Amino acid sequence: MAGSGFQGHPAAGSLLFLLMFLPQALMEEGPLVFVAVVFRHGDRAPLASYPKDPHKEAVSTLWPRGLGQLTSEGVLQQLELGRFLRSRYEAFLSPTYRREEVYVRSTDFDRTLESAQANLAGLFPEAAPGRPEAAWRPIPVHTVPVTEDKLLRFPTRSCPRYHELLREATEAAEYQTALEGWTDFLMQLENFTGLSLVGEPLRRAWKVLDTLMCQRAHGLPLPSWASPDVLRTLAQISALDIGAHVGPPRAAEKAQLTGGILLDAILANFSRVQRLGLPLKMVMYSAHDSTLLALQGALGLYDGHTPPYAACLGFEFRKRLGDPEEDAGNVTVSLFYRNDSAGLPLSLRLPGCPAPCPLGRFRQLTAQARPPVHGVPCHGSHEPAPPTATMVPLLAGAVALLVALSVGLGLLAWRPGCLRAWGDPV
Repeated sequence: MAGSGFQGHPAAGSLLFLLMFLPQALMEEGPLVFVAVVFRHGDRAPLASYPKDPHKEAVSTLWPRGLGQLTSEGVLQQLELGRFLRSRYEAFLSPTYRREEVYVRSTDFDRTLESAQANLAGLFPEAAPGRPEAAWRPIPVHTVPVTEDKLLRFPTRSCPRYHELLREATEAAEYQTALEGWTDFLMQLENFTGLSLVGEPLRRAWKVLDTLMCQRAHGLPLPSWASPDVLRTLAQISALDIGAHVGPPRAAEKAQLTGGILLDAILANFSRVQRLGLPLKMVMYSAHDSTLLALQGALGLYDGHTPPYAACLGFEFRKRLGDPEEDAGNVTVSLFYRNDSAGLPLSLRLPGCPAPCPLGRFRQLTAQARPPVHGVPCHGSHEPAPPTATMVPLLAGAVALLVALSVGLGLLAWRPGCLRAWGDPV
């Protein structure tokens, strides 16, 4: 089952994962220097209906903004998350938005873009709606088209290697045994829903669960067949499907094509901030449950549960108070996970490392789950190298150009009030 899906993960060691229910204050060892947060969008309408959905004819009335769109409840969830971040980083961030300190990236979906804006309204109240027109200040949220997003929406559908890895997982004996055990259930589900589950039975079963859970959350009566036992079985089916995508076999290689890309970007952003002495303090990513699941997979922390709306996974980089000769520049990494707005965030421990984890050790333990230095398979073209005779002058010219650019950009980066001359984070 997916809940036991990280045996053999390169970072797992003898334990799958450890959740440390400790006050964050006990974890703090030094001053905060950089933060990255990845959060799921807020509550939304169902992504789809199904042929025998009793509410199918009322979709436009029940969900006036459309299927898959952020709801009013989702806006409130993100406002609350933004307020939580403000309280957590009150002493770290400036009281008002400063573009050199905070960078926000979202997938190119209405629900994630709006979630980012609502979150920022809680984090920086000056961005909240309802203020006098002259006082209201919009905050930029950056995105790229879905077809070009390789950071938050991983292009696995067009990656042959990923399909090979997924096929290996779904053909495994454990997966097939579980699937066979649900044969009768899935046949009944076809009759109840009018859906054909041939081809992608688990994925389509998850979509039924998503529709039912959205309807229940908004007080709509469920069909008589959607009993608690049925919903529980659908959740188990969903967990098995997720486990095939982020768990063994070859969990690390799958992570290199998915969540490891984002993990690598977070570490690269921090390294660039430290190396260039940049004022950037926080990078925020507004994304999806699939993004968080893939990131949890890369960290060896997937526990078989789907992240709820507005769930947030945070990375906090701190100056270490111990031995200044410690590797990785005297820095530690702490992880937290906020999956319930009513409770305190959970402090997470990377398998195989104490909390907080020395940055060098963190990099070492996650290395196999991050993309190799020569690039990510399926991400970009693989053109043949130019002939050797042309390589030397090309490299010489490139080096000269890079030196000139480095000097120029370095000067720009230190000019007060200039644009982000060093470029945006990834």
